[in-house]
Amino acid sequence: MARLEHIGICAKDTVKLKDWYVKLFDLKIVYDNQKEMPTYFLLLEDGNMIEIYPSDSETASTDNKAQGIRHLALTTDNIEQAYEGLQAENVEVIEALKVHLNGVKTVFFKDTEGNILHFIQRPHPLY
Repeated sequence: MARLEHIGICAKDTVKLKDWYVKLFDLKIVYDNQKEMPTYFLLLEDGNMIEIYPSDSETASTDNKAQGIRHLALTTDNIEQAYEGLQAENVEVIEALKVHLNGVKTVFFKDTEGNILHFIQRPHPLY
């Protein structure tokens, strides 16, 4: 059976992006290769990781509906507090806090390099 180990984010500035993820989500740095443009692995509370590694070129899509992997969803037990935290840090919110008809709450935002993320809070787990 396959399990998710990490998500890779290719970055123009790995140090700045790492700092943003660590500050906003209180992630733990579990790997730093100490190069001039470092690669990092950041540990989430659930044991999954985010890898931040240097890019060789710039070809980013800013459209959440473009083909390919387009967003990283993070669950939270208090989306209102998480949303306030984004606002306090002046994070670029692209879709404000929304409560859907099924009770799911979401907010979409971007990291410092324009990657799309979102917080999600479900009234009931999918599984």
